[in-house]
Amino acid sequence: MPSEAELRRAAETGSPQALNQYGVRLRIDGRLEEAVEVLTPAAESGHQDATANLALTLLSLGRGEEAAVWFERNGPMGEAMARRIRERRDEDDAPGSSGRPAH
Repeated sequence: MPSEAELRRAAETGSPQALNQYGVRLRIDGRLEEAVEVLTPAAESGHQDATANLALTLLSLGRGEEAAVWFERNGPMGEAMARRIRERRDEDDAPGSSGRPAH
């Protein structure tokens, strides 16, 4: 795998593929907020891998609704993931669920 410096230099070209690769590296290194910044322009350009990686990174940050929006842009499987995220959120918000005590 290329070094972080090589990936960063490639990402500076603005290539969606290079941005995705650098974003994945940042995500692996636990630098999730930086990964979001790098992956967003690649995802906005329509790069499918970047869209999925951005959604997964947002999900790791606990930003489920944002993740669901990006998953929806990634075809049928992504749409299914978005539905599941929203269903889980709704379950957690239900009275008496483990996410919120019953009144």
